[in-house]
Amino acid sequence: MNLRYQEDLLRVWIQMSMCIRGNRILMDMSMNEMIICSMLFKRQQEGGELLTAAELGRKTRMLKSQINKVLSNMERKNLIERVRSSGDRRKVYLHLREDQIRTYLNEHQRVMELVGFVARELGEEKLRTLTTLVDEATQAVDRFQKEEFQ
Repeated sequence: MNLRYQEDLLRVWIQMSMCIRGNRILMDMSMNEMIICSMLFKRQQEGGELLTAAELGRKTRMLKSQINKVLSNMERKNLIERVRSSGDRRKVYLHLREDQIRTYLNEHQRVMELVGFVARELGEEKLRTLTTLVDEATQAVDRFQKEEFQ
């Protein structure tokens, strides 16, 4: 593949990352907190078993030290609480506090406003194409990681 195209992809990837970080879309949470709240909220809405810190770390691909720091910050903000398993007292689950669901939903709405704006700017056809390409790129990154660490 032409190296110029690879450099172009890297350039736009960095630009998008800086644009998202620089525009502070979220008001009351970091992006990592938002991701975790999203996972906890979805699990709670589905009535599924709550998640542990280790499970969240695997799902978010955060390092153990990073997930612990984010969860500690979330506890300080009273976004989450830890709940001990009644069956196995060693197991601790994380729960999005009921009184903080509105905070999460407000942040989610802000992100959806951005996504909606981008969707309107691009139009339906380009949006479908972008979604497909980003999904394929994500899968390629996953394959690279698996091959790299085998």
